[in-house]
Amino acid sequence: MSHAARGALLGFAALALPVSAQNSAGPSLSVFGIPLGGTAADIERMAVQRGFGGFTDHCQAARICRYRVNIENLPGTEFFSTNWGFRRLADRTEAFSFAFTAPPNEHRIWSAGSDQSFGDWFNVSASAPILPDVLVELRKRFGEPVRTQGLEARRANAGNHGQLWWAWDAEGRSLRWTRETHQTCYLAMGRASVETGLTLHVNSNAAPVDPQPFLRARQGNCAYAVRADIGHTRGMVYSLSVRAVDFKAGHDAQYRTNQLLREKRGEADSARSSHNRPDF
Repeated sequence: MSHAARGALLGFAALALPVSAQNSAGPSLSVFGIPLGGTAADIERMAVQRGFGGFTDHCQAARICRYRVNIENLPGTEFFSTNWGFRRLADRTEAFSFAFTAPPNEHRIWSAGSDQSFGDWFNVSASAPILPDVLVELRKRFGEPVRTQGLEARRANAGNHGQLWWAWDAEGRSLRWTRETHQTCYLAMGRASVETGLTLHVNSNAAPVDPQPFLRARQGNCAYAVRADIGHTRGMVYSLSVRAVDFKAGHDAQYRTNQLLREKRGEADSARSSHNRPDF
């Protein structure tokens, strides 16, 4: 199998150069070939290549689903918060999700994820990649991970869950994994990374209104992070999930969104005060 074919099988494409929403000093990160900082047009091109249909506001299999938000029902704050999709094929299933920055920012991706499964622990499909190929590809794209677990040689023939982590500061320097990193970057990733498919959290997007992930990320000096989860058995990968987050872009976007919300709340309160007089 060629390198290009193996990369397509794993759901990766060559890492694109950073774009405007991503710090040029930071790592260039992508999911299903779409870079953080990308747009809905990038998602549509990817979806066509992978056999998905166009956009729909009512989620269906093999379509690009999108979730429209109007923050606090304030005018001028409506945007598509997330785009996601899923499809089931004979030999695999796959799903993706992308979270966008809110107005007044450009509509850009700051958090992204992909999931693929190739059968299951007991019945791995013929299209499943082998674990060494996946690990080589991940290291080629993201460098040496700062943390790995569940990939020990003694576990290679059992059904196991492995995890790899990458984390960088705002200058693009790889972070050491410490107790502080675990208590900041690790928890921030859990709050900021997207869910895929049709899960309960698929529409969650921290960038517009939830400061907690960014506060934790800043405490750990964590500007960018990637997590890969691998289900493997007998040297084959039956599930592969990748999550990538640009905390800096999400934080900067949220700051500008909060400025807009303060302005819009003031306008709404002024109008309400003019028309809704108290009557006791």
